Amino acid sequence: MKKTIALILSLVLLATACIMIPASVSAEAMPMYVYTANGKTLNVRSSPEKGNNVIGRLNYGDQVLVEFINSTGWAVILWGSEGEAYVQARFLQDDPPGPKPTPSQDDKETQELKEEQNKLNKELKSEKEIEPFYGVVRATRVTGSINFRVGPGKITTRIESLPDGKELLIIGETTNWYRARDPQTNQVGYLYKSFVTRINKELTNAEGEDGKRTLGSLNVNGEFDLVCELPEGFDLQYVNMQGTKIVASIISQDMTKPKMYLNIAYDETYGEVDRMNDMSDEDLAILEGTFKEVNDVNISYTETGHGTKLMVVQETGTDDDFVDILAIYKGYFIEFTMVPNENAADKTLTEEQIAMCVKFLTELDFNPIQK
Repeated sequence: MKKTIALILSLVLLATACIMIPASVSAEAMPMYVYTANGKTLNVRSSPEKGNNVIGRLNYGDQVLVEFINSTGWAVILWGSEGEAYVQARFLQDDPPGPKPTPSQDDKETQELKEEQNKLNKELKSEKEIEPFYGVVRATRVTGSINFRVGPGKITTRIESLPDGKELLIIGETTNWYRARDPQTNQVGYLYKSFVTRINKELTNAEGEDGKRTLGSLNVNGEFDLVCELPEGFDLQYVNMQGTKIVASIISQDMTKPKMYLNIAYDETYGEVDRMNDMSDEDLAILEGTFKEVNDVNISYTETGHGTKLMVVQETGTDDDFVDILAIYKGYFIEFTMVPNENAADKTLTEEQIAMCVKFLTELDFNPIQK
């Protein structure tokens, strides 16, 4: 009888133990192989979540020993002295993968674009004002000219090609580029420092002063120029041009002042519209509706000093105040946005700030390119 009871108890304990062991845990770790479609490495993490927990990486085709895969898609693997670690199970397969895939041309171009964007951002962060001086262009022998660009990076649009011997007024610098003004055209752009030689030419008082903070002659994809004086205390800190889209950030060192953004992009919808002045009331109502559907806004109209009609959209709520000013010129949709800075005490825009925003855009000059 005692033996029977002991046997029953043993069976109960064994059954209980089996229930407590997860069904997905095998007695021995199972070998699996890393497969990433792009051939890149796989992160190994200390916990089953994305975050600051990467403890190593596995290469394409590496074998790992998998203890089990949990319900959230993480595989528990044997990992060095740590004992166990985690990888995403979707990047593992039972059999060794074929040859490592080579990046496609699109992948290469995307990666190159990211690298150039990172370079541009670093250059912009390093930008500083300097004591103005004159420099002369020393172009390469191959082309006889150098590129004069809207920003300190190869992905920014070229304003023009400057010939050897061209004189420029150097007014700023980044790590590898100079910001310069062409005294003849008043255009402001960037060029590599290595292509500029300083010359001994005396500055006039007007040239040395930095009184007017302007967009200069900002060429928009060869279609037209934007010329305008910036509000006092603001600088055009960032210009990025890719294809038909242009984004500029106009910010101040005073972090309580509002943020301003200038976005320009060609829009097929307005391809036949020379200016907003030419749009019908019906078309304007459709454009207004895109704002009214999302926000509680007041919409009014003004125009630049050069007769270009502007739509002024002001958000009337108190949570996320903004003012948008829109213009359409030669098929380009030009949008200027002002929003409160998160460091400001009051998270809504003041009437004074809005007036500054409107003044800035009404003074903006759209100059057609003379061909």
